[in-house]
Amino acid sequence: MKKNFDNMGVASFQMELFVMSIIQRQDIMNLARTDLAKLLLDYFYLSPSQQAYIATMTPEFKMTTGIGIAETWESGQYIQFQKDEKPPDDHYKDMVVIDPAMINNFANQSDQEQSVPIRLPISIWIRYQLQ
Repeated sequence: MKKNFDNMGVASFQMELFVMSIIQRQDIMNLARTDLAKLLLDYFYLSPSQQAYIATMTPEFKMTTGIGIAETWESGQYIQFQKDEKPPDDHYKDMVVIDPAMINNFANQSDQEQSVPIRLPISIWIRYQLQ
């Protein structure tokens, strides 16, 4: 069932994702990795303006964001998602995506063992700014 594309809807979707069978969960993670727009359109109610916004995202942005989302879920973590309420005045939408995987995140286990990468969750913040 589709969810609203807001804080509660994304949280609910992620809770349901983690109780799915591993095969169902992997299908959704693969969709995030290969076609983020389709994932959003298939699983969330999106307004025409939200659909238009997704259509204007560059393929590179959709790919890197989708990979970050899939890797976060694969590591057993929730994406950090915050969508601010749209103010009544004239504002423009801004999306901030912070993917800590783009930074070297390593944990040293010991001097003799190889360092292993740690997957920190991707953060997405949709906010509104004055024009």
